[in-house]
Amino acid sequence: MAKSKKLKPPTNYDFESNNQRYDFTKICRDMQHSLAWKKLKLRQQGLYLHLKSKFTVNSKTLENNQNNISIPTSEVKKLYGDNRTFIKDIDTLIELGFIKQISSGVPTMSVNIYGFSTMWKYYGTDKFNIPVTDKRYTRKNKKLS
Repeated sequence: MAKSKKLKPPTNYDFESNNQRYDFTKICRDMQHSLAWKKLKLRQQGLYLHLKSKFTVNSKTLENNQNNISIPTSEVKKLYGDNRTFIKDIDTLIELGFIKQISSGVPTMSVNIYGFSTMWKYYGTDKFNIPVTDKRYTRKNKKLS
């Protein structure tokens, strides 16, 4: 009797992508079920997904850009049209512990650099704390990079 071949599912199904390789943006279920994620509006979840789609890992060196994510003004205009709403959504992602600001582009009139944070895991617990250094530059906190 011949051995049966193990069926290997495709990496991506047809409805997911035209690309059969692992080319996707990953959002884990524990994040989706977290208290912090449930606080986000759908628009803010979409913004996080957009930022997460910019995350890359070099398959040879395993280096990544976890703390080097930017979104230029031209992209913001395409996604939002209104900069004030974008800023509010970025602030919400920071306040709930999904992202942090690595450097402010305000002093040099360049793009802000964001990074991904793990603080969302602790939302609603005593461990949850967003340091001022992780927040976006404002006149109130005057954080300069």
